[in-house]
Amino acid sequence: MSLVERFVIGVDIQRFSSRVVRAQMLLQRELNRILDAAAEEAGISRSRWICRAEGDGEVAALPADVDLLAAVRKFVTELDTRLADHNEDHSPKTRIRLRVAMHMDTLIEGDLGYAGAAFVVLRRLLDSTPVRDALRRDPEVNLAQIISASLFEKVVVPELGGLRPRQFQEVLVDLPAKDFRQTAYLYVPGAHAGRLSHPRVAAAPRLTPAAQPGFPWPVPKVAAGTPGRRPPPGPPKSSVHQPPESPPPSVVVNPAARAHLEELAKSLEAGHVERADTLTTAALLAAVERADRGWLRAADGPRLPAELLTEVDRLWARFSGDAWGFRAQRARLARRGLSGAADFLKISLAFGWRRSEEEMIPRYAEFIARADRGAAFFPTLRNPEREHFPEWHDEWSATVRSVHAGLRSQE
Repeated sequence: MSLVERFVIGVDIQRFSSRVVRAQMLLQRELNRILDAAAEEAGISRSRWICRAEGDGEVAALPADVDLLAAVRKFVTELDTRLADHNEDHSPKTRIRLRVAMHMDTLIEGDLGYAGAAFVVLRRLLDSTPVRDALRRDPEVNLAQIISASLFEKVVVPELGGLRPRQFQEVLVDLPAKDFRQTAYLYVPGAHAGRLSHPRVAAAPRLTPAAQPGFPWPVPKVAAGTPGRRPPPGPPKSSVHQPPESPPPSVVVNPAARAHLEELAKSLEAGHVERADTLTTAALLAAVERADRGWLRAADGPRLPAELLTEVDRLWARFSGDAWGFRAQRARLARRGLSGAADFLKISLAFGWRRSEEEMIPRYAEFIARADRGAAFFPTLRNPEREHFPEWHDEWSATVRSVHAGLRSQE
């Protein structure tokens, strides 16, 4: 008999007992698959976990040499990604939303498996009101993670592996009936406030077009600090989109979105492409009051004002000679038999955001350096201010899908 310290984890499906048995069986099967895939990708294979199934989830003790950074952050990120895919591909009746609890404490082997303080605290965290309320507050998120104060001190406070204390909310787990009262820390992927307000661009890049016959310009690159001229007036006609000759329509949007739109027009006038790109994202977020979150959900797309989308498209199309803008992007997707609901990998390849299926998307500064007119590159709808959060790519993907869903709904 030996007393050991182990990292323990518990997952629980929200509202599992309210589903019919057939749905419960599907949820169990899918959760098992999702946990396997997320753990494998995070480098903490479940083949080494000591698991105890609990119908609507499981609790497990991980091996002594587990990478705590991988368990607390990378596993949760991978889990959230796979839950998002599942929930998008299945009906609401088979949606999986998880409470995820983590702790590190002592265990001892008993006749029916491990016993000890680790699992006692874990169960209290997993069933606590703060983590349950986190899912109730935001029906769009896929999981809520709660970790003990001791684990927070060990893993989060050192600020390694993308973990930062500010990403977590301190909560009190108070269970008088269980004689349990402890501080814990809550993290909800996709629900952190990351404001995209006035983009901070030290040296706004300029675009230097070179007029050529045929297609407006040959694949010019965005070069920081390069002085240049605006595209000549009256660009050649394109089969993709011809901007209207009449004055732009009145844009009926809230004041914050209007201010961003005005700055967008000025930035494109000056050839400041990077700033114009981030201002586009800021305007759309402000229009549906998501600036505090920094990204758009699927439900936000249809709420985007048609006037705003039209004006954003008009500005980008006019500046680029119809090569950029929403209609150029929609036309490019249509030619490839895709839509805004397509696999984000395919969308990224279509717009030149990704050079190959294997490539990892770089951070924003490097990303926009590959911009060209041949791939409907702008607007990218990225929010560089969210890139310090590990889920930034998922948020970007969700934003792109949301905006294109809004465009489809207004066609």
